[in-house]
Amino acid sequence: MSSEAKEQIRSRLDIADVVGEVVALKSSGRGQLKGLCPFHSEKTPSFHVHQDKGFYYCFGCQAKGDIFDFVMQTQGVDFYSAMEYLGVRAGVEVTPSSPKDKKSRDLYEVNQVALEFYKAQRKNHAHAHNYLLERKLTEDSIDTFDLGFAPESWDAFLKYALQKGLAEHDLIAAGLIRQNDSGRSYDYFRNRIIFPIKDYLGRVVGFSGRVLDNSLPKYLNTAETDIFKKAELLYGLDTAKTQIRSSGECLIVEGYMDVIALHQTGFANAVAALGATLTPEQAMQLSRLDVQKLYLAFDADEAGQRAILGGLEQSVGRQFLVKAIRVPHGKDPADAVLEGHVEDFRAALNQGLSEVAFRFQSVLAKYDKSTLEGKKNILNDLLPALKPRDVFDPVALEMRRLVIDHLKVESNRLDEWLSSKRQRRIDDTQIKGMQRKSHSHSQVTVIELEVIALLLLEPGKLKDRLYYVEVSLPPEVDDSILREFHEICERSNYQEQAILLHYRERDEARILFERLFQQSEGDEYRIDIDDNIEKSLSRLRELYIDGEKENQRSHLLERMQEVSSYLTDPNLPTDKLQAYYRELKEINAMLSARDAERRMRVPASFSRQTKKKSSF
Repeated sequence: MSSEAKEQIRSRLDIADVVGEVVALKSSGRGQLKGLCPFHSEKTPSFHVHQDKGFYYCFGCQAKGDIFDFVMQTQGVDFYSAMEYLGVRAGVEVTPSSPKDKKSRDLYEVNQVALEFYKAQRKNHAHAHNYLLERKLTEDSIDTFDLGFAPESWDAFLKYALQKGLAEHDLIAAGLIRQNDSGRSYDYFRNRIIFPIKDYLGRVVGFSGRVLDNSLPKYLNTAETDIFKKAELLYGLDTAKTQIRSSGECLIVEGYMDVIALHQTGFANAVAALGATLTPEQAMQLSRLDVQKLYLAFDADEAGQRAILGGLEQSVGRQFLVKAIRVPHGKDPADAVLEGHVEDFRAALNQGLSEVAFRFQSVLAKYDKSTLEGKKNILNDLLPALKPRDVFDPVALEMRRLVIDHLKVESNRLDEWLSSKRQRRIDDTQIKGMQRKSHSHSQVTVIELEVIALLLLEPGKLKDRLYYVEVSLPPEVDDSILREFHEICERSNYQEQAILLHYRERDEARILFERLFQQSEGDEYRIDIDDNIEKSLSRLRELYIDGEKENQRSHLLERMQEVSSYLTDPNLPTDKLQAYYRELKEINAMLSARDAERRMRVPASFSRQTKKKSSF
């Protein structure tokens, strides 16, 4: 094998481009890039690529090598096969220097010969090509996915392959022909539409054949081989990987037709799992592409969705934000989008049952969240999901939000527990300290009491300042403690001692008196009262606005649930059905905007926590 060919390949190809087909790489400075190692499981990138040197190294598992080593290690092929593959990419002809360099036909080459045969047969058999057109696929889609046809013959492919110089044992190894009891060889695929199955590099690793009628079995797949392992493959990933990497989202469906139809109608991040659910091996491929969100669009009712999520391996669900999507109109994804329900399908993607919510509800069902003991058990069970595993962990963020909303715990105390260096199960003392204070000690109430303390620091200016404070409050806020304070001041004729006597026996007394005495101790504690009042009022206005937004969000969620219940009515007229889907789409758009705002308001303690992790 020519060393010159090897050096030509090395000079023409950028190792980052080849590695980037497998690993989502990000710049780490000085001509280096990093990403998640393809050779071992990890959440923090330790795999580095040095472009100038054409070399890679993993600080986690010590995997290392050049562009040829990478292809051999990721594909499980010998050096000649790696040379052949890279030679095609670089436009360099690779020939074996001795017979021992290539003992038998490569399975990729055997499958490529088969693909050429099946594609030609599809073009030569009008009824097969028309079948695909009748299924509403376009010529572009048919060509993009290399769809073919196996004729109704026992040996048409076998004869073709033998004429191309392939040996029977190679065809048997590839799962393309079989032998009967008497030893006679015959074509495995007959009278079927052929879907070539490719790896993420676009190489054909196997085939699936679908009948043109309703006979059984509906689909036949080639048997697993050294290069065709269903648990490691995602149909359509070679076509979808660019969109998946750029969007950080992947849509997973059940069927090959679903993938093709979705790509044809604008959902270019769709792939199919070659099995009932997502495997850890498939999930690892998506992790390397920097996927954050997974949508499982399987044709199932809500019970089916729960079964899908329940069957999803915890390790897989922990890596992504996962939603099980209910396909609109009771169709499979291909029928839904090809029959004109593209917008309904797009709206359905914004709904669905969240895997994080499913996990949370499953734990919630085990304990009584109204008791301290129940809350403690819930938090301890959810600790693995709450603990961020990376700088940005969408699962941890969403689970944290659910915990705060449902368990009514203080977000800062929760974050302190999660960021503790000595991580351990929460105890009785900690769970008591996490409890969100009653309404009288809410964040709004505390700030209003601090404003009152500021006003009382200079009784001579109390009346003027109080007037300014009251006119600065939003007019729709009726139950403000500051408005009540104004009434108390009026009744007490603005006398400081009389005012304080009104608060002596009230729940707010501790906060008010602590703030008042802290701020009046000695000259060293002199503050700009007007400036602090202005800052507090600004924060109050922000909290009032946030509270109003949360009320709006609650109303939207209630309306979404109500509208969704209408869609289960099989007798619902088409015009009302379409109107409800439009309304759901609008609700989802508004909720998405509000959720974006919520994410932007992640507490500072949590932000500090993730920043600390990013410097590791």
